[in-house]
Amino acid sequence: MKRTVLITGGARGIGRQMAIDFGNAGYNVIINYNKSEKQAMELVNELNAKEIACQAIQADISDAKQVQAMHDKIAFGHVDTLINNAGIAHIGLLQTDSEEDFNRVIGVDLKGVWLATRAFLPDMIQNGFGRIINISSFWSERGSSTETAYSAAKAGVNGLTKALSREVGLANVTVNAIIAGLIATEMNDNVPPDALIKIVDNTPVQRIGRPEDISHAALFLAEEKSSFINGALLHVDGGY
Repeated sequence: MKRTVLITGGARGIGRQMAIDFGNAGYNVIINYNKSEKQAMELVNELNAKEIACQAIQADISDAKQVQAMHDKIAFGHVDTLINNAGIAHIGLLQTDSEEDFNRVIGVDLKGVWLATRAFLPDMIQNGFGRIINISSFWSERGSSTETAYSAAKAGVNGLTKALSREVGLANVTVNAIIAGLIATEMNDNVPPDALIKIVDNTPVQRIGRPEDISHAALFLAEEKSSFINGALLHVDGGY
């Protein structure tokens, strides 16, 4: 049976690569986006040209009503694989960050994962199959100076992954997280060159990650033959 994947933040960066790779692997693809409508529509057209069934749905995943509305618009019946990929970053010192800054990052990077999972999990349980894959960060375990909200949010994603995996494993729904290293995406374009050099120097494979590194790991976790992997934090960071 053909599976359906929903990728939050699926119009750009890692999400875009996952949409392409999952589509090529035979999945129906649902691309969630918030503000990147142009990129989302271009990606839909690109996948449709390959005869890949694809749908783009706009929703701010930090808003419960919009997430539920997205659930109700699904064109392929139900979602088998949910990839909680959408994320934003904020750089600043804690003592100068505003409460709004903190709430915005937590709202998307942690609350958004919770809301999207809550919306699509009941269908997975009812159908007796589901894969929930959360995209976390190596900063969730090490912490990044000037990114306290982001680091805290991603650490929360790790905790959510571990806890939920214990709740739903019996229903043949697995919940795992990918601990991504520094990946060459638009979101990381503002990493200072000296910091980039330091990260590469401390990475045994001597490079930063590519979107396909994360996408390939997600495909692996989505497969039925990975059913005994549950509650895992899979490090895809070059050994940093």
